[in-house]
Amino acid sequence: MEIETREYTPEDYGFVYDLKKESYLSYVSRIWGWNEEKQVDYFNTYIEQVKGNMKIIVADGVKIGMINWSTNENTYEIENICLSPKYRNKGIGTQLLIVIIETCTYPMIQLQVFKDNPAISLYQRLGFQVAGESEIYYQMQLLKQRTLQ
Repeated sequence: MEIETREYTPEDYGFVYDLKKESYLSYVSRIWGWNEEKQVDYFNTYIEQVKGNMKIIVADGVKIGMINWSTNENTYEIENICLSPKYRNKGIGTQLLIVIIETCTYPMIQLQVFKDNPAISLYQRLGFQVAGESEIYYQMQLLKQRTLQ
């Protein structure tokens, strides 16, 4: 299976909405309750803010996921990484994260994850550590090794 990423385009709107809904519906419903109208409004705002820092994940020509991120002076933050259910637990997320870790030039990579998300074990296996928590999330980070020259 050949995995690649490409830039988000407006034609991806429906795919990304459905993917995020599929990925987050159970968490959001359990914690806050799901209101479709509010979620669409939130999503529209979200897309406008992040579309420049979003990639669509493609396997053998089929859209299977998305990732978006933000950066500041010292940190690369993975804001969302979502894969369609039939592509989870196949090493794709691991492969994507390894590429990010190996190519990232920022000293810290961080992310936030629901406390009961099974991906926590993947993040820990790749070196992320819990740096903080709220009632529903862990804030995780990976400090990149710096090489002295």
